[in-house]
Amino acid sequence: MTDARQVNGDGMAGRLLLVVDAAVSPEVQQVCADLAARLADQAGMPVSVAAVPVGRLDALQDSLRRDAEARRREYAPSPRPDPAAPMSSAPFVWTADGRPDWGSMWTTFCELALYGGPPQRGPESALRAPAVAPAADDAEMLAEMRRGIWETTGLYAEPTASGWLAVTCDSPTMAAWLCAAIILENVDARVEEDRLLLPAGPGYTLKDEVKSIITVVAKTHHYWQAHVTGGEPA
Repeated sequence: MTDARQVNGDGMAGRLLLVVDAAVSPEVQQVCADLAARLADQAGMPVSVAAVPVGRLDALQDSLRRDAEARRREYAPSPRPDPAAPMSSAPFVWTADGRPDWGSMWTTFCELALYGGPPQRGPESALRAPAVAPAADDAEMLAEMRRGIWETTGLYAEPTASGWLAVTCDSPTMAAWLCAAIILENVDARVEEDRLLLPAGPGYTLKDEVKSIITVVAKTHHYWQAHVTGGEPA
């Protein structure tokens, strides 16, 4: 390969050439220009970008196929994730006494479904409004949900007689925003003034529904504080 410092006039020695179909959109051509600029920096060589009629590209491709000395490699775009697919679950973190350490379980959160991120749960496993109130043996599950919400958000939660978990928010506006964002995570939610209502069983398990409820409250609360109100009460 010719040294980049020995560029020979207008010839191609010491240059890289990126050829694109002139009919592609201006946005794609700009992406190609950005790619060429990064490639020039990384390779230390000038990069030329040529937009030509597709007929010339066909002729060039045919010529390269017939050239025994030419080496070609084609790169396909990576598959795009299904936006409806649920997010992957964060691993459990445990305290010394064997309880979930909710406050340490997340250091970052993925994008909310509201903003195009993967939902917390898939449509087939969505958490819906409770048909009946939790039974007596659900008390431990309810206590864990309340503890997890408190540790991750500082918000107080209490069970209701109708089978919901009521989370007291800073304002009706906050409760309404969290409710709308959580519904898009495929977790049912309702609002009563400044209280956010979430499904609370029956029969929820720690590593499935309980974790999902705590996760959606934690990440929507995080976005509410960091991106909606900028940390100021609303």
